[in-house]
Amino acid sequence: MLIIGATSSMGQIAAKYFLNKTDDNITLMARYTGLLTIDESRERVFQGDIIDEGILNDAMTGMDVVLVTLDSNEERLIQKIIDSMDKNRVKRLIFLTSMGTSNEIPTTTGASGNLTEDEILAPYKQVNDVIGESDLNYTIVRLSWLDDGEDIDNYEITHNGVPAVEDEVSRGSVADLIVRLAHDDKLGARDNLAISRKA
Repeated sequence: MLIIGATSSMGQIAAKYFLNKTDDNITLMARYTGLLTIDESRERVFQGDIIDEGILNDAMTGMDVVLVTLDSNEERLIQKIIDSMDKNRVKRLIFLTSMGTSNEIPTTTGASGNLTEDEILAPYKQVNDVIGESDLNYTIVRLSWLDDGEDIDNYEITHNGVPAVEDEVSRGSVADLIVRLAHDDKLGARDNLAISRKA
């Protein structure tokens, strides 16, 4: 498992969840890795920028699954990630992005967060389109507002741009879904999911 953007909040939580719930070996990649706490028996770290194709390809070598959880510049970096996955024959991509990129937020919960109303989401939509045009077995996960609730298995997913049922979900639930996606390449295959707490 390769986590790109390992110092993001979801990157760190997902890494811990993999360590606690699976036997997977994890590779962490980020520009600044000094704050990461590493289990040296199962984790390794690559410090560097995705722009550096040499470091990216080294990190990608031998991977089965790639999780991308970036905070910025996704539109500049996604093609490099896809190219590296193709070069290294890695097919499974899990990509975390923002809600609203499918214009799915209902008016009752604030439709101004949709793409048509807020062009700040345009680069995110562009990234989703690039992923969709690739030959990867991808799952895009649109995140709603995250909280630190302890209800790890109290969530539901909707498919293909259908809006989430509720506005919030726990970070632990997102980590649980990521592990499920990583271990089942048919779950969410070439799909765009929303995750939310069960109503």
